[in-house]
Amino acid sequence: MSSEKMETVIDDQAQSGGPQAEAARQVEELRADVDTIDAAIVAMLAERFRVTHRIGLLKAHAGFASADLRREASQIAALRDEAENYGLDPNLAEAYLHLVADAAKQGHEQLASQLGSR
Repeated sequence: MSSEKMETVIDDQAQSGGPQAEAARQVEELRADVDTIDAAIVAMLAERFRVTHRIGLLKAHAGFASADLRREASQIAALRDEAENYGLDPNLAEAYLHLVADAAKQGHEQLASQLGSR
């Protein structure tokens, strides 16, 4: 076997009628579930950023800094606990929070600079 990763084309396997066809059909069904979940996550992220945009506007008008390190530490701890409760790797949950919090702070900084230059 070469060092290159092998690829399985599930669609081909599902149509083959061979011994792996049933497993391939089940993979396709589960992938449809994953696609639905991914779409819901995107919708929730969009809503999250609508809310954080409003927070950014309030912070900018009040002259608050974009970061609140105490809140971030608290949120990281809470999200890590929540991840553990759901059987999810807490490091993944923390990475998610850093990703979205950093994006929100960047948006807050842009708002503050836009409002400050008026």
